[in-house]
Amino acid sequence: MQRALVVLLYLGFVGATLQNFTVDDTSPDIIYGGNTFQCDSNSCPPEITEGGFNHSATVTTGSITFTFTGTAVYASLDLLGTCTFTVDDGEPQTLTVSVADTLAGVRGNISAVDLANGPHTLIIAPSPTNFTLIGFDHLIYTASLPGKKSHVGAIVGAVVGGIVLTVGALFLAVLARRRRLIMRRNQRKSAVLRRMTFAQADRKGGQAGVIDLPT
Repeated sequence: MQRALVVLLYLGFVGATLQNFTVDDTSPDIIYGGNTFQCDSNSCPPEITEGGFNHSATVTTGSITFTFTGTAVYASLDLLGTCTFTVDDGEPQTLTVSVADTLAGVRGNISAVDLANGPHTLIIAPSPTNFTLIGFDHLIYTASLPGKKSHVGAIVGAVVGGIVLTVGALFLAVLARRRRLIMRRNQRKSAVLRRMTFAQADRKGGQAGVIDLPT
């Protein structure tokens, strides 16, 4: 029983769960700070769009801003040139992909992890000194969702209440049984006492006497 109560209490302290959310390049939550070109199966060769999320990407020479609430963010880029990315007021990180890297299929993936659970802003900006094209495919951010409402208090209360009722019922059953045994023992003593009284009366010629019985 003690082990069962410990398990119930443990379930009540199960914390929030982490869940990943994917945001496509066409989402209104993505804010572009420059000219854009939508690259999809209708406007770009399949060699470019294949392998991307939803087979599309937004090409821009300006910045990309995304605000989210969570603990981590990951972005997938088709980059040509140099860009920086920052989360909130953190130190800017630089990422460079050359023409040779682009021809070899190298992608400019960026990430920021171990963030405090709360609102954050990711900014991806092209280098102001070098010509840079950013092909933004999609990003994924990790959010901490609150756990389901726990009913452990009610469950523990019901379990404890059931235990109390069970113990109470057992106590009443034992008490009733004891009372029945006492009544039966008293009845047997009374029957023996009457027989001995009548027997003594017969020996003394009808005069009844009283004999002390051991308790």
